[in-house]
Amino acid sequence: MISKDKAHQSELNILDSSQVLVEDKNQIIEKLKQLLPDVINSDNQLNTQALQDVLDIANTTSNNQGYELTFAGKGIAKAKADEPTIKELKAELEQSKDFDNTENVVIRGDNIDTLKILKANYTNKIKMIYIDPPYNTKNENFVYNDNFKKSEAELIKEFGLAEETQNFLTNVYGTRSHSGWLSFMYPRLKIARELLKEDGVIFISIDDNEQANLKIMCDEIFGEENFEGHIHWRRRSNQPNDKTKMIGLVAEHILSYSKNSSHLKSTGVGKIALTGSFSNPDNDPNGAWASKPWKVGSDQNGSVYSITLPSGNLIEGEWMGDRNTYEKLISENKIYFSSENSLPRKKYYQKDRLEEGQCATNWWNHKLFGNNQEANSLMTELMNGKKNVFSNPKSTILITNLLNVGNVKNDIILDFFAGSGTTGDAVMKLNAEDGGKRKYILAQLDEPIDEKKEAYKFCKDNNFDPVISSITIERLNRAGEKIKADIQAEFDTENSKKKPNQEKLTELQEKLDNISKLDIGYKVFSLKDKPCLSEVTNDGGQVSFVPQNLRERTIDTLANMLCATCKPLHTKIETLIEDKLYKTDNEMYLLGNIDKSELNKYNDLKINVDGYSDLDLEHFLNLGVTDKDNVSVVY
Repeated sequence: MISKDKAHQSELNILDSSQVLVEDKNQIIEKLKQLLPDVINSDNQLNTQALQDVLDIANTTSNNQGYELTFAGKGIAKAKADEPTIKELKAELEQSKDFDNTENVVIRGDNIDTLKILKANYTNKIKMIYIDPPYNTKNENFVYNDNFKKSEAELIKEFGLAEETQNFLTNVYGTRSHSGWLSFMYPRLKIARELLKEDGVIFISIDDNEQANLKIMCDEIFGEENFEGHIHWRRRSNQPNDKTKMIGLVAEHILSYSKNSSHLKSTGVGKIALTGSFSNPDNDPNGAWASKPWKVGSDQNGSVYSITLPSGNLIEGEWMGDRNTYEKLISENKIYFSSENSLPRKKYYQKDRLEEGQCATNWWNHKLFGNNQEANSLMTELMNGKKNVFSNPKSTILITNLLNVGNVKNDIILDFFAGSGTTGDAVMKLNAEDGGKRKYILAQLDEPIDEKKEAYKFCKDNNFDPVISSITIERLNRAGEKIKADIQAEFDTENSKKKPNQEKLTELQEKLDNISKLDIGYKVFSLKDKPCLSEVTNDGGQVSFVPQNLRERTIDTLANMLCATCKPLHTKIETLIEDKLYKTDNEMYLLGNIDKSELNKYNDLKINVDGYSDLDLEHFLNLGVTDKDNVSVVY
């Protein structure tokens, strides 16, 4: 292992993905010092009164009360987002599918650690986030256990909390109280925002219990000006008759925020598929059409003139366009009368609207946007008829519509509460439909499955670990194969007909072309403790530092070096010397001692040295193959 002190003394760059969060915070402090030196004191603490004075907020000294969401543990929840993680990635090759070629990623483990790892190499790179976090049902504890670790105890000490307050907060964490749930969500959403591109969006599914609190918290984290909408999704097709409730629950909430609303609008928002009743009762050569009134509404202004109805009756009114426009539309057969005395209606054609799509509304019904019954049926089908392998999976139809609204085409989608893997399934489905190159990153806790559950038996029968992430991964495996098989079967069925529909065959052939390039693979990673130096005292009282948790495989070293050097996990890596030297497009990764002649070929590229390797740093520097500024030691 290369000593950090030695690397410092050699004036080399040091990269440590676990310190990214702290370094980012320090950079913000330095920028504030440069711009507004009065608002940061000598202890690097923010002087809020000085900041208010700079902003010239009226009555700041007499009334510094503001509107915000407060909850027990909020300060520590904020600090937790900046706390470095002690975890790193470990490749799970046996669980992966087409590891070397796929651009999709699944990460098993606590998503707070996953998000902190991803921050190193995915900041400002995620186009869309969808999450369906655990709802606060208040009748059980969290599976995600954000209990205080040693570092969090230090945070409590830093905050100067009384012992009874410490005990209270310790009890709050990991419970389904409002404060517990909000303390759990706050740091995850705070980091999630930083991962989004400037035109990125996040959609969050939530129920009634925390919807109001979540809205206020997201206003704080994302900015109220970046609130894009509140979708009400009818999640069930049947009507409940729950006599214990005054109002039966048929809908869930989906809150949407952008990272930068003005930037999102400038790059273009997405649309949902065109809806409406289109038909062609008069055999119009322009194809199927629908219509809308030519007469203006009561709150609109138009042109006043008389129109002759098919019956011969003359009617005066205020119309959408002037007389010349109306006469032109009549001559083009673009005005429709439903009866001899009905008012005129203007036609609009399906073919003209298909590419445009239509703006999403805040009410999504179960017929067009999927529902729980449909999602459960699909899950049962994927699991060979076995029911209840996963309870209440989300609908792929719902997620594909969110992908369209988010205007996601060739970008990365993140879901850090992956559950049954619906988001990954939806990404593959949409890529098969339109030939897109979307990529997904899914994170799911290794949540143990109750032995009484059907999912436990499913895992045991298939030699999987009985944890939820096993269901996530197997669903992705089966869904990808099913997507390809279904499209091929649909093409074969249509093509075998005596008179196949040529238009449909052409459409299906395009989908066949799409699935020939469809990425249905996924790289699976789990989380392990990062390598570190542990203090050891021998019998003689001498203290030494011994490396712990060292990586055993090159593939794990490379994955974590990609993170630390801000490279996506799907980055292609070229092997130059097995276990020692690797290359990406513009950087080298050195994992062991090699000859100078090998490095001289690449002396114009940046060299990243594995800090946990047994490489002789002094010998490497004496080779003189490149400038020190071009060398980084990666931990």
